[in-house]
Amino acid sequence: MANSWYTYIGTGNPISPSSYSRITVKPLCLNGSTICAIYLLGETGATPGSISANVSGYITRALIQRVNQPLGAKKFVYLRCGC
Repeated sequence: MANSWYTYIGTGNPISPSSYSRITVKPLCLNGSTICAIYLLGETGATPGSISANVSGYITRALIQRVNQPLGAKKFVYLRCGC
């Protein structure tokens, strides 16, 4: 099963697959207030086919708590400064 990183394109619903584009390197984002990238299991297309309920929850929590998610584990959602 292949996995991929996807960067948020900066517009649209951050839980919608059409708001992301595949990247080939792990992002170097730090905590912030804007979604930077998400890591999806089983996805390899230019845009993700779907975003799991788990990752959707991580995205929501990241935006509320303003820290990469999940806490204390492999990160599936990275944030960046919305400056």
